Amino acid sequence: MVYLPRGRRGMSPSLPMVSAGIAAASMTGLTGLLVLLGGMGDATAQTGLLTGAACATSGPIAGISDVSAANSRIVVAVSVARGGDQAALIALITGLAESGLRALSNPNDPTGDAYASDGVGGDHDSLGIFQQRPSWGTAAERMEPVASTNLFLDRLLLLPNWQAAPPWLAAQSVQASAFADGSNYRAQEDRAISILDVVKADSAALDCGGSGIGQLPSGPVGQYGLPVGYTVPVGTSPAAVAAVTFAIGERGKPYVFGANGPVAYDCSSLMVAAWTAGGHALTRTTYTQLRDGTATSESLLSPGDLVLTPGSDGTLASPGHVGMFIGRGLVVVAPHSGDVVKVVTYASLSSAGVSALRHIA
Repeated sequence: MVYLPRGRRGMSPSLPMVSAGIAAASMTGLTGLLVLLGGMGDATAQTGLLTGAACATSGPIAGISDVSAANSRIVVAVSVARGGDQAALIALITGLAESGLRALSNPNDPTGDAYASDGVGGDHDSLGIFQQRPSWGTAAERMEPVASTNLFLDRLLLLPNWQAAPPWLAAQSVQASAFADGSNYRAQEDRAISILDVVKADSAALDCGGSGIGQLPSGPVGQYGLPVGYTVPVGTSPAAVAAVTFAIGERGKPYVFGANGPVAYDCSSLMVAAWTAGGHALTRTTYTQLRDGTATSESLLSPGDLVLTPGSDGTLASPGHVGMFIGRGLVVVAPHSGDVVKVVTYASLSSAGVSALRHIA
């Protein structure tokens, strides 16, 4: 985990679990899992993981209500998927300070009354866990835990060097609260760290029931990284089988920026060509492929899904690179100039963070 403790600005030390006792106690509270399914679509052009694909742990957390615990687990699941543990910590301290991690309605904005709430607030016309005003998004988005977390992350991930800033100042930069020094958020840091430790411990034991990343294959590796004897995993949709088969069939062809095949590809054009073979049209660039298909999560990855990452010239909010998950912990990708289409591990592609995971068909 990467947290930024008080008094250590500009550094990213690892902070151990607050205590083995908390971690052990949290495991007894792992009562199952919560898979959020919805159909509101993309909240903004920059959104990565959205409503429809958050796999979160469930169970009580000491010191907060069951409602707040459920919301905190959702906030962590979405935040870790998009920005890692540091994003989750910042989101948690913000949610704690703004609403006690409750999705609050508000009589000053009655549009929120149409949606489930955990209580009533009264700050201007703010709604939801992060107390977002109408300029942030629709009432549906602001009241829904996954979508509102993504609205928060959309702004956080656009901040320069947000990972290195003290988390309370990063929160203040996003929220622009009345506390210019972020002290209202800083006051929640210790509690947020404790919550995050519990959720991370529970997540380590979670199986969301999807195909997921799976185990890396053993045995010999063939040309351009594809394991000898590889076959598309059973249960993959016919469209995705066609897309994966096409993509791995292009191994060895050179990366050329702006190329559209069939002689050479860049990362996003390989995805376009592969999914054309699968019968689905994609948009041309990583910046727009961020919104193609529907959001999915790491736990539910299936062959053919797009894995969007910052790459060398993008950010978590605006990815510059993309590959295609092919199962067994592997991704086919056109890497960069001077390289060729090849198969790499999901872990290596995602090592700098994941901007979005998109399921096409």
